[in-house]
Amino acid sequence: MYQRVILENWHEFVPYLCFALIGGAFIIIVIRALIMKKSDVERIANLPLSDELAEPAESDSTTHQSL
Repeated sequence: MYQRVILENWHEFVPYLCFALIGGAFIIIVIRALIMKKSDVERIANLPLSDELAEPAESDSTTHQSL
């Protein structure tokens, strides 16, 4: 069964290429974050990420109690 699989030499470089692409993207993101303006950092830090401050609707509270 394994005799049918033909491995070429270029197949060995695919994991290295993928690692380099992901590593490069990570490095670019880190560099952009480090050189970001302080006003942009504060604006992004103040973005709402969750609705914890919003009050739950009445139908939601009754649904959770019945379960």
